[in-house]
Amino acid sequence: GSCQVRIAGQPNLRACTALARDRLAITPQNRWGPRGLDPTGLIDQVFRGGIDHHHLVVRPRIANAVMQKVARTMTGFGTLPDPATSAAAEARHVVHTPTVLVVGAGAAGRRAARHLEAAGVDVLCVDRRDRATLEVAAPGPLPAELLRAGVFAAYPHEGLWAAASDPLEAPLELHTIHPRAVLLATGARDPLLPLANNDLPGVVSARGLHLLLTRSGSRPAVPVVVIGEGDEAAILGEALGAAAVVGPEEVVEIHGGDAVDGVTLKGGRRIACGLVALAPIPAPTHELAAQAGITLRFDGHGFAATSDERGRAIVDPAMPQPWTLWVAGDLRGYMGPTAAAADGEAVAAALLESLEGAR
Repeated sequence: GSCQVRIAGQPNLRACTALARDRLAITPQNRWGPRGLDPTGLIDQVFRGGIDHHHLVVRPRIANAVMQKVARTMTGFGTLPDPATSAAAEARHVVHTPTVLVVGAGAAGRRAARHLEAAGVDVLCVDRRDRATLEVAAPGPLPAELLRAGVFAAYPHEGLWAAASDPLEAPLELHTIHPRAVLLATGARDPLLPLANNDLPGVVSARGLHLLLTRSGSRPAVPVVVIGEGDEAAILGEALGAAAVVGPEEVVEIHGGDAVDGVTLKGGRRIACGLVALAPIPAPTHELAAQAGITLRFDGHGFAATSDERGRAIVDPAMPQPWTLWVAGDLRGYMGPTAAAADGEAVAAALLESLEGAR
């Protein structure tokens, strides 16, 4: 993970999603050697036939220990949390028994949860983002019962879903949720466009940048180049006041050292900028759906959850479920905020009919 860092003694946290706060200690965990040195380039030259990592430097034992440390650092895996910062001693367990669990409070999830709440259904909506971020992430009011936690697993045999609070918040909370029905609205995320130097400081998500600026009421202080596809890239470019909006196929290279300073296009044109904002077509955030047993399909941009036309998930027969499973919004294939909100309400209406029919 290129964005995984150690924050306040806690490993494997994403720099791209962690909220900055005063006096927060952040250290890299995937850098090896001095800045500017790329060990992977050296590896390509030394091991032209590829690496058999199962047998590389197995003996002597000291060399093997060194190799494992280097490999672990380069791949971004962290070490255990600092004892002084670990919240394990204060951790607590909270049990929830809602009628419906809604995972995700974006455009689809919040609309679905509000529709069910209006019908008198006991709903718990879970999202790992803080309330201030959610308020600008999508239109419409947030659900009444909103839990800030990240759902990380489904256990059908045990009849529960597991979620954990932000690791930087104390005390750490583990939540186990026992619902009758589950609606997944985990949304979609931006894939990384395969461009030269796409990991330079100053290469960011256009949607994330727009959200951040909306939350803070700010405007970019440097010229922005948006690289993306479709009408949404043009809309984001206008919202960000971009110097240019170009397609990925037009880009030869992103330039910079400590920070981005320009983009070169085919034909030799170079655009000076201080930020490069990537706006690819988002891919569904499918991992939790897959773990829950929902079958997937490739939609051209990523793996989308499959369902019938009303949003009832199509589940692998080998994984019997103690709850009914539903999917809504961009998890079914990217559709954008407006369409996702409408889909969330429609799927919630179908779920409500299912609950009433089961009485």
